[in-house]
Amino acid sequence: MARLSELSTQYREAAVRLRLAIEDRQGLAAQGDSGAAWELTLLRQMLAEMRDLRRLTESYYSRPRSRLYTTVGLTAPRRNGEKG
Repeated sequence: MARLSELSTQYREAAVRLRLAIEDRQGLAAQGDSGAAWELTLLRQMLAEMRDLRRLTESYYSRPRSRLYTTVGLTAPRRNGEKG
């Protein structure tokens, strides 16, 4: 099982590969390829998520976490006013 710091490095490497794919699709989309334009949209979303995950894993134990990819904000529902 990988450590979070190792995952951070893997997310960074994956982001580099995604960035290269985006540059490739930008060239194809500029030539009028509609399929490349659709792939470009998906790749940009994947890159944003990859960067978020890299930030989360590289400082998971040293920084407060957001609610986006963690269960930090979950609370148990109240029932009949119990446990105030």
